[in-house]
Amino acid sequence: MAGRARPSRITLEVIERERRVLELRRGGLTFDLIAKQLNYSHASGAHKAYVNACKRIIVSDVMEIRNVEMERLDIAQSAIWNNVLRGDIPAVNTLLKIMERRARLLGLDSPTKAQIEVTTYDTGSIDSEVARLIGLLGSANRETRALDAPTSTT
Repeated sequence: MAGRARPSRITLEVIERERRVLELRRGGLTFDLIAKQLNYSHASGAHKAYVNACKRIIVSDVMEIRNVEMERLDIAQSAIWNNVLRGDIPAVNTLLKIMERRARLLGLDSPTKAQIEVTTYDTGSIDSEVARLIGLLGSANRETRALDAPTSTT
């Protein structure tokens, strides 16, 4: 049997079950609830089906999911809006989280840039750097002791 291609495990039943997982997830169900409803043994099975289905869906489905998520964010925002207008701090903080999620969903945030500086030392320079720092600490301690010394009473 070496060299024979394995038959595909993707059946119409698998695709239909994945479609149901997507549908339930769009409806806001957790993977635990989806697993119970569709008879998966564990939430991870429902999650795996969701991931597999997402790999197979076309761009229009992605846009539909994005639109559903945007509608949910709009509903959440409208639910707290009057409290935001009254200056309710927890509502304002919630609004900011909704706005951050919306920006990520729409790709509005610019990529974060990071600048990293790396200093490398060879063995000899590490020893000399340690000696230099010890010298600095020693001179700083001598200056501190001189400032802390009791003043003359004469």
